Amino acid sequence: MLKKTLAAALVAGLASTAAQAANWDGTAYIQGSVGQAKAEKPSFVKQEARSLGATNSKADRKDTAFKLIAGLKLTKYIALEGQYVDLGKAQYKLRRNNTGYQNKIKTSTKGFGTNLVGTVPLNDFSVFAKVGLHSLKTNFSDKDSQGYSATGSRTRWAGSYGIGASYEFINNLEAVVEYERYHKVANTKVWAGATRGKVSVKHDIDMLSAGLNYSF
Repeated sequence: MLKKTLAAALVAGLASTAAQAANWDGTAYIQGSVGQAKAEKPSFVKQEARSLGATNSKADRKDTAFKLIAGLKLTKYIALEGQYVDLGKAQYKLRRNNTGYQNKIKTSTKGFGTNLVGTVPLNDFSVFAKVGLHSLKTNFSDKDSQGYSATGSRTRWAGSYGIGASYEFINNLEAVVEYERYHKVANTKVWAGATRGKVSVKHDIDMLSAGLNYSF
């Protein structure tokens, strides 16, 4: 449903842009941002923990993330972007006390996408909101201390939305901060060793970042 909504938003944005052709801007820009991503714990991990009867579990769901953007301001208020994003990795350790058994699960996600951006300029400051659609590849591995090992990857479409602000501190150069959510990443099911069945690895990933935007 979100993917259809995002696609509709992109189409509506393009239609609105066409209607405002007299206000064409045409300014191009590039942006680099780095920050932190935090992954939601997928059902895959929760189900494996229940199946194992894990009594001592650890999760490291935060990692460094970054993105590179090339954009075009269609009007003063609307822009289109293409981007590459690396959302880092998440790691989970499931243990059963007094048995020595341990299960390690890892996921990592990166890929390409496009964003429709709506901006409200406030002199040197601007605030903006965006929606996006991305082709994201998620790698995953599931290994335990008894020799079981499974790895794989899935590429799936995922929607995103975000908000942010920028400040032009030098002519054509802006400092940017933003928050984004990548929705239903890895929307698929894979085989879970302890569960003995396919379980969803679908999850959301939040990204908080800061960067520089240069217009030319």
